[in-house]
Amino acid sequence: MLPSRVSDRIMFNSSEYSVYVLRTRSMKKKHRMTFMEAVFATILFDLALFGTSNPIINGIIRFFTSLQNSWDRPFSSKEDAVTQVTEFCKRLSIQQNPWIWEKSIEDYVSLNDFFSRTYAQSEFPSLGTASIVAPACCTLTRYNDDASMKSFLIKGCNYRIEDIGLPSEDIHLYRQHPVFVGYLSPTDYHRIHSPTTGKCTLCKMEGIHEKSASVKFFGGKFNILNSNKRVVIVIDSGNIKVGLIVIGGIGVDSIVYDSNITGQQITKGQELSAFRAGGSAIAMFSTAPIQFTPEFEGASKKHAHVEVQVGESLAD
Repeated sequence: MLPSRVSDRIMFNSSEYSVYVLRTRSMKKKHRMTFMEAVFATILFDLALFGTSNPIINGIIRFFTSLQNSWDRPFSSKEDAVTQVTEFCKRLSIQQNPWIWEKSIEDYVSLNDFFSRTYAQSEFPSLGTASIVAPACCTLTRYNDDASMKSFLIKGCNYRIEDIGLPSEDIHLYRQHPVFVGYLSPTDYHRIHSPTTGKCTLCKMEGIHEKSASVKFFGGKFNILNSNKRVVIVIDSGNIKVGLIVIGGIGVDSIVYDSNITGQQITKGQELSAFRAGGSAIAMFSTAPIQFTPEFEGASKKHAHVEVQVGESLAD
């Protein structure tokens, strides 16, 4: 028998939770994870019973990463592509009918190729009119400032906003203003787009040699925002700078991005990066006050978790 604190956390992590879907103005239930996922994830990452950095846990993370890397194995034929992608979609409840993705199902060359898929041009979600839009399809939670995020979400580790990788001269501003944290499930579209229009003043990888922990447990002992592999992007629109943190989770050994966008003008909705294999997350900081759209303001006040589509309006 497992100790009650372990079994209770496993049951919680495999339970359903309520999510408000912004685009449909409706509620739905989501499972945090399957029971078997909850058993391993609770022991390894939530309660961190094996610690956070030692040969045992590092070896386990390397093992999971090697499993995810098998998604790069090419399909043996177009028929194999259809079979494996269809099974993948069924297992993760990814839309198949109508087919809304850029390539025909038989034209994907590996599971990772499909995992990092994009929409067909005619099916891409419409871009909102607000100044700041959702950078990803994800379940989003917002906090009034860095202190409230740390108080409510990040409790079990020595997180510091100074150690994320954002420019030090603006840390005092990022600390004062709202923070968004979004989780992308394996079901979600895994490309990240610019939340606003402006000049990209920073685009770099942090934690490049780190072994990323599961992004489902920001409140645990793993210091996800400071230690996981992550891309830090800053976009300066003139009156506000938006710091977008693209965070890799366990098994995400590659975040595709182009550091050459530094110094370039970026348009709202422009693709910035993509994940390959595994769960992932985003965090978004700002250097000035923002005015949430009435729809998002109402949803995020009443509901802890709000499901958004990429490009959906969030704030001005």
